[in-house]
Amino acid sequence: MKRLRRLATIVASIGIACASALAQVNVGAGSSWSLGDAAIDWGCSDVAVNGTLDVQAAVTANADSVLINGGGSVSGGTGTLGLTGDFTNNGTFAKGTGTVAIRDGCANTTSTIAGSQSFNALAVTTSTAKTLLFSADSTTSVGAGLLTLRGTAGNLLKIRSTSPGSQARMFLNGTQNIGYVDVADNRGTLLVLAPGAPAASNSVNSGNVMNWFDVLPIIPTLSTLGLILLGLIVAAFGVARAGRKHNSTSGLAP
Repeated sequence: MKRLRRLATIVASIGIACASALAQVNVGAGSSWSLGDAAIDWGCSDVAVNGTLDVQAAVTANADSVLINGGGSVSGGTGTLGLTGDFTNNGTFAKGTGTVAIRDGCANTTSTIAGSQSFNALAVTTSTAKTLLFSADSTTSVGAGLLTLRGTAGNLLKIRSTSPGSQARMFLNGTQNIGYVDVADNRGTLLVLAPGAPAASNSVNSGNVMNWFDVLPIIPTLSTLGLILLGLIVAAFGVARAGRKHNSTSGLAP
């Protein structure tokens, strides 16, 4: 088993070294790469997937960005897919029970999660005031794993939309660890994100947020039929109450 682990690490290192001149690790169309339980440092190379990449139980870190091209496929397995820049999926991402982790490094001060994506667990952490961008009018889903969004004192993680003034959506169906964030133009769905006043999580509400902090949860809108039924229920309640009042007063002596 140890020999296999060393072999996996050596193969991964060779793949990165060969691509270093281009600053890209490329999984070619028709190719398949399974990472086993290797520990891989991508060395600030981009990871471009045109074939199949199976993370399995590997722990990887320091990709500049991860790009899954059309026809490409990534299986998250139980491992960690680590990067410092952007995550873009134009192919297939099977989240498994693993984690996508975005951290500081590779001179990236901004990371973008492009389009609507679904993760089992997402961890974005910074000690350098990184900005995390979510695509406007898109939904990032996290569940049933852990959503971690954390900066540090004096270096808050800024959460923004790619289009200022237009909300991005965050759907959480798992657990959360959120603190030291500065949030604008974001709408939580299903669960309240960082519940409580912003100060409780050492955070800042920079406006145009919903279902974050102490903002009231979203009230579902009713369809036309729902509004009609609600009106009938209210009217029936009013008639019944009026009837009870009439009966109580009609029994009084003149």
